[in-house]
Amino acid sequence: MSTSDSNGVAKRPFPFVGADLPFDTPRANAVYVTRELVSTYLITHPHLDHLSGLVINTASFTQTKCPKRIASLPTTIEAIKTHIFNDVIWPNLSDEGCGVGLVTYQRLPVAASEYVEVSKGLSVQAWPISHGHCMNTHSHRGSISAGAERSPGGTVKRMCVYDSAVFFIRDEATKQEAMMWGDVEPDSLSLSPRNHPAWDQAAIKFHQGLLSTIFIECSYDCCQPDRALYGHLNPPHLLEELKVLAGRVVALRAQEERDRRNHRKRKRVSQGYMGDLDLTSKRSMNINHFEGFLQGEGNQYQWSQENSTIGEANSNGGGIWNSDANINRRVSKGSRQSGTNTPDPSKIMEFDQDYLLPQLSPKSLGNRNNGVDTVSMAVGQRTPEEITPLLKQHLPSSAAISAEILGHEPLKGLHLVITHVKDTLQDDVDVAANILRSLERLEKEQMLGCTFSLSEQGGTFYF
Repeated sequence: MSTSDSNGVAKRPFPFVGADLPFDTPRANAVYVTRELVSTYLITHPHLDHLSGLVINTASFTQTKCPKRIASLPTTIEAIKTHIFNDVIWPNLSDEGCGVGLVTYQRLPVAASEYVEVSKGLSVQAWPISHGHCMNTHSHRGSISAGAERSPGGTVKRMCVYDSAVFFIRDEATKQEAMMWGDVEPDSLSLSPRNHPAWDQAAIKFHQGLLSTIFIECSYDCCQPDRALYGHLNPPHLLEELKVLAGRVVALRAQEERDRRNHRKRKRVSQGYMGDLDLTSKRSMNINHFEGFLQGEGNQYQWSQENSTIGEANSNGGGIWNSDANINRRVSKGSRQSGTNTPDPSKIMEFDQDYLLPQLSPKSLGNRNNGVDTVSMAVGQRTPEEITPLLKQHLPSSAAISAEILGHEPLKGLHLVITHVKDTLQDDVDVAANILRSLERLEKEQMLGCTFSLSEQGGTFYF
């Protein structure tokens, strides 16, 4: 129930209830928050449902200490500049094009590994994603799909794909991050699928313990057919996207375990003396041993090129990585004259299959540091530039990822906040609740381990 102050101004429930704010009424505190506490607006794409609140509230920017910052990808900034703050739809309040300077634009790097500061203590990494396409084939702002058609006059027209963005927002004090998606369509339906690079980054951050919360849209319930999603997600498609993320996380964990196992193996064989034939034999069997030793005096073993009809030469010892069978083999070329632990010359050693991520195997990364193998670091210590291209090229699609491959609860500890629910405005239909129930049911079937909640006005997120 609302109350009133001495001036008769109604006191209503306020989203920032409990916060240390200077005024009594929601409207006075709302103006204070807008003017004094909010410095930057991150805009994922320039559709009106994501812009209208900002544009209308620019009337309160007149008494601020410095211009408000609009941070986004360059295509979104260009659309806002051209179609909103243009002295036609709305006054040009920006500091570009002879504007009045209440707003300034910050163009974020596209799909760059570095973070850019957007406000005190917060930095952002931005990745482009797709949000459906125009109904007509024509040329205007946005990404171009692969499909094209030629008009009778010979001009090539392409379907135009709407650009959106996903932001990784990092707290510089703790290095913890939140992932915030704009409107997005599933890669399986997109004319320009671009979600996978963002999932690659999310997998690395989640694996490193830096990411635990994802804000992502799920606009429709399961009743919405694919043809009527209009660049959005429903529960089945969101779960398919999460399976892609889970596959990448599982691959990183598997590679880290292989690195750890290989490191222990190298540590064991490095102890002792070269005169010990047992240790010498073990050294020659080490799949990551550098080329200088394999070609050293007295060595009677070399990498086999037999039974490897499809493979790649590995500079790390001249071996063969069999891309077809995913098995690395070495065979003896003769028995030693002495010693009791010499392997059987006919024995072919087979090592673990790198099913999920073969090209992240140390066997495939080649010779480094003048022949010394340095790829035994944990995956978390490798740079995203090393990991991301390999993830993209060698992991199966979400349709091929089964619960058996992913294992039990690969995304345990990850929480997803569902945004952008489109209400049907019908009696006795709670779309948000239906979406949440569907997501929980589908997650239970897939055993991903993540949890879900619905975004609410006045909700709080702590890094």
